[in-house]
Amino acid sequence: MVQPLSDISVVEMGTAIMGPAAGIYLSDMGADVIKVEPPIGDASRFHRGIANETPLETPGSMFIAGNRGKRSVCLDVKTAEGLEVVRRLVATADVFLTNYRAPFLKKLGLDYQSLSSDHPQLIYAAVNGFGPLGPDADRPMVEGAAQARGGLASLCGPREGLPMPAGSTIADTGGALQFALGIMTAIVARERHGVGQQVNTSGLGGQIWLQSWELQQSLLTGSSVTRDGSHMPNIRGPYGVYRAKDDGMFLFTLVGDEAWRLFCEFGGQAGLADNPLWDNAMKRMGAIPDTQSDVDVLHVRAVMTAIFAARSTQEWQDFFYARDDVIVEKIQDHIEVINDPQTIANEYIVPMKLAGIGESRVVGNLVQLSETPGSVKGPPPALGNATAAVMQDLGFSADEIE
Repeated sequence: MVQPLSDISVVEMGTAIMGPAAGIYLSDMGADVIKVEPPIGDASRFHRGIANETPLETPGSMFIAGNRGKRSVCLDVKTAEGLEVVRRLVATADVFLTNYRAPFLKKLGLDYQSLSSDHPQLIYAAVNGFGPLGPDADRPMVEGAAQARGGLASLCGPREGLPMPAGSTIADTGGALQFALGIMTAIVARERHGVGQQVNTSGLGGQIWLQSWELQQSLLTGSSVTRDGSHMPNIRGPYGVYRAKDDGMFLFTLVGDEAWRLFCEFGGQAGLADNPLWDNAMKRMGAIPDTQSDVDVLHVRAVMTAIFAARSTQEWQDFFYARDDVIVEKIQDHIEVINDPQTIANEYIVPMKLAGIGESRVVGNLVQLSETPGSVKGPPPALGNATAAVMQDLGFSADEIE
């Protein structure tokens, strides 16, 4: 069956997450992604993470997550020979994808102006930390710094005390989401309008997209949305995390008055349902504009904390899942997520053989198309596994390849 990008070729000079994660999407959708790596390899190959006792020949989890299914060409682009291979590769490519810093690329003659003059149909896709313009366009970025600069860290953590970074690489991955979307848009534009072009976004831009609701709230009100501990910072009322009797935790919100009444009864607090402070949904959400609403919202959260503590995790799950007017989910750790029947049914996690450990599992293709579906293409490449074959296809002689 044909795949959406089966005729698209991509040259990727990317490292860590934000560039390679966009390349993964293109690969899953059928593009041939050739990853250009330095002699030592992409540093993410060697990042072990926590609790990792796999053999040393097993690639690091960051590398697996961002590079499965690609081909690796190992070159020293600081040499004339290595740079010539990249130039010939780009001449055959539809997309040049990179998250290398702009000054380095310009020094090599791999900037947009240099490449587009020779290849006007090329889609030149570059992503960085803080955007292509402005005084900090070339400033280096790591995940935590991006979350700090983009405001995301300010929304995470308790009401009092230090802010906390989010527990995943949201800035990098959010940037990669926008980056892949931009590349796909440029591919469509070239097919329809016959033009190549430059595509830019950033980790900062990705965070602004991910926080578009909260930032719009600040734009409307002139005040910052602030962190609210285990509750959503831009939603008042019961919406938040609560602990059951046996320490199981739920992300929970109640909407209807009937559900609220039954919830109070099941938690042994039937009389609270009719308390005039929160006897309808508008009051429980703190949506009635008066000076008392903030106090009442904090009070209803304390009441709900006590109600949740009266029952076990399983009792609450049985109660909630029997209803369709309550939105609630038990908070799962990563092992529970990867074994969740929904995860498995949708093939979000798929089997794969990996170097050093054999049969394992990886995050799969997450976008399902009915007529031209993508697919996971295989394990991450060994360093330089395609160097000789690619150079031969580009017309280099055996001696030049050697």
